[in-house]
Amino acid sequence: MAPAAAEQELLLHLKLAFLAREPPACVLSLARKAGGGSVTPHVQNFILESCTGNNAGGDQNCSYVTTILKRIIAEAELSSDIVIDGLYEEFGQFMSSKSLGSGVGLVGVCLNYVSASKVILTDGDASTLENMKGNMEMNNLCVEQEGSQLPEENKNKVQCKYLSWEETSESDLWDCRPDLVLGADIIYDPVCVPHLIRVLSMLLRRGNNRGTNNVANKEETSNEFSSAATEVPVAYIATVIRNAETFNCFDKAAADAKLSVVNITNSEAPLSLLPYMLSYDRSSVQLLKITLLS
Repeated sequence: MAPAAAEQELLLHLKLAFLAREPPACVLSLARKAGGGSVTPHVQNFILESCTGNNAGGDQNCSYVTTILKRIIAEAELSSDIVIDGLYEEFGQFMSSKSLGSGVGLVGVCLNYVSASKVILTDGDASTLENMKGNMEMNNLCVEQEGSQLPEENKNKVQCKYLSWEETSESDLWDCRPDLVLGADIIYDPVCVPHLIRVLSMLLRRGNNRGTNNVANKEETSNEFSSAATEVPVAYIATVIRNAETFNCFDKAAADAKLSVVNITNSEAPLSLLPYMLSYDRSSVQLLKITLLS
């Protein structure tokens, strides 16, 4: 790769890491790398114009931006590099700004992208659910409201529903006949494990009784995921095992509920995407396939 192209790629990684809210230490590391070992004035200008300034796009998180600017300025000062005036000015402006956060619905966006025929996103927190709906609309997806139905020809549609693991009943899931149940980092508290297992059992059992398949595949493939969609309902959970006792609790509860839990991490390893996300230890992520034992 030509030097200019290599530099542009490093700067792009720096910007993407900033927009992804990577930890400040990771952003600083990428800034040094883009500057050939130090945060040069050229890199500082790039941060000012393409990351923290008006050209960055999206809402700015002032506490995060303030931290990044403070670290960049300190790094440049300690290494005796020139600190451009714009960084100091930007730092002063963000010191008086207000920070807002928002929930996400990344799974819904991805499922819609691959043309799943029906997508239902759930959460047990009302404010998170509202944030999720807003994010769907920002990604040009139509959110079906309770009691209403969007036209069938409208493919960019999702449902966002309140679902409390502790309180939900069979009747609450009466209209759910899922082919796939997806979850990310939801095995985190032993107290919640029995409720999670109960909901998984209900969803997989109800899906197993369905008469038709609800997933529209663009083409037939032979991999783990597409074949599952044409047979019995299946759940996939991506998780990091932070506490062995919690995971053992989940494993035992699943066995007691007649659920099969298979670790398919090695056979279905994810692609190495987002190279600028330095804080993600992909080796610690496990992918579990869960089905109802016959």
